[in-house]
Amino acid sequence: MSSAPLVFPKAKPIGVNSSSSREAITSESAFPTKVIDYLKFDIFDQKSDTMKDSIYLYLPKNLVEGHRAKWDSVALGPAGKALTDAAADIINSGGDVTGEAVGESIKKAAEAAMPQLGYKAAADVINKAVSVAGGNTSLSSDQLTSITGKKIFNPYMEATYGGQDGFRSHSWDWQLAPKSADDVMTIYEIVKKLRLYSLPGKGNNNWLTIPEYFRCTHVRYVDRGGGNETINNPNTGGSPGLLSAIMQFPTKMVLKSMTVNMSDYSSLKSTMPGQQYNDFGAMNYNLKLDFMETAFLTKETYQPIPAAVPNVATGQNNYSEDQQQWMDMISDMLGDFGPTYQSSNVA
Repeated sequence: MSSAPLVFPKAKPIGVNSSSSREAITSESAFPTKVIDYLKFDIFDQKSDTMKDSIYLYLPKNLVEGHRAKWDSVALGPAGKALTDAAADIINSGGDVTGEAVGESIKKAAEAAMPQLGYKAAADVINKAVSVAGGNTSLSSDQLTSITGKKIFNPYMEATYGGQDGFRSHSWDWQLAPKSADDVMTIYEIVKKLRLYSLPGKGNNNWLTIPEYFRCTHVRYVDRGGGNETINNPNTGGSPGLLSAIMQFPTKMVLKSMTVNMSDYSSLKSTMPGQQYNDFGAMNYNLKLDFMETAFLTKETYQPIPAAVPNVATGQNNYSEDQQQWMDMISDMLGDFGPTYQSSNVA
């Protein structure tokens, strides 16, 4: 990685052991919480897969996970139903789908379709007769059987799956309000680098190099005291939290759109002597980022939370090594807010 992580906000939350320099800070000017949740964006070169930068932004208000599948329905009709059933039987039994069995299946399907074909032919005759008489109708075989027999043919509807409906997209907004000159420079660097990594490079007149890709994770920083006033790398500060297991971004992502809105521009001014006329930029930056994942997700993409295996002899739960890691993570997270969770692991 070519440079230190960019973190916003990087003022520590108010903790139990706040240092003396924070005694005058009120809940209106700092975070009245022991934790700060971040979305961490690691940026990688497309060609070499080397990480170039990391950016931490506070967790947006809205985290939405969606999965869209392409499901459709098809009306097979009696003939189609007979053919698909026959094909399934042949395939499941290891038979030859091009052999004599297929010919026999087609014959049976034709026999099953004969009544429907007869009503379709009758409906066509009626439609032509009505047309000759100056009318206009498009009577179907089902409509004809509904009128004459008060019944219709079984449509044999089936649901069909056509894969996932494109790659997932994520859209997030942040309000970046600087409270110090250091915040101003951090926001400037974040905007500059996001702009840089969303644009192509120009190798020569004939080629453009594609922009970098992103990997996104949830990071929780826990204030455990110690006197440090700033967070340079939230990864060194604490606990993963359960949200990191629930909200996952397992694939590479590309930045499709970036918007920085300073519509209500009021320049920040310093009260320090000699700096009254310096321009420290806007008082508020509305940053909007739109990402797109670059791979389809499958069951194997996610690692499910493992279930405990009951111990028949003791009535308690045995946990495998992976399961115990999950329980330890949850215990660590809950320990930041209340009584420590005790798992009932039995060796």
